[in-house]
Amino acid sequence: MSLAATVVCALRASEGQPIQTIEPRIRVCVIDGDPAVRDSLVTLLSLNGHDVTGFGTGQAFLEAAENLSGTGEGADLAENRAALIDCVVCEAELPDTSGLELFRAFKPGHPETRFALLTSRNDHSTVVAARTCGVDAVFRKPLVSQRLRAFVQRL
Repeated sequence: MSLAATVVCALRASEGQPIQTIEPRIRVCVIDGDPAVRDSLVTLLSLNGHDVTGFGTGQAFLEAAENLSGTGEGADLAENRAALIDCVVCEAELPDTSGLELFRAFKPGHPETRFALLTSRNDHSTVVAARTCGVDAVFRKPLVSQRLRAFVQRL
């Protein structure tokens, strides 16, 4: 629970009001070049109560992430704290880059953001490369939705 939510709960308790815990929604970004897959993942995670945004390319995601995370020029990170990205779910092969290259570009500026890679390849080398780079999870397609939901929910 955030400091602000804790303060609100303490104030309500001191006034004899019922305490209501409001958990912040997990902000997830889904990057996949296939619109059908992307839309399915966005829908799946949204229906589970998460704040989800989909992107078709790595470049579109990186540009939006710069604005969302408050890392843009003149941005105040403290004011944009609520807009930070909690989790990224990314296809390994995007139209403009690879998922691992996107991870390498994004992760240094967002060390606390969890990153999952999706792959349709059935080779162990993709999994090993992702794990070596520090990717938090690798899911093989066809995706088992329960595993993805559990990964996001652990935040």
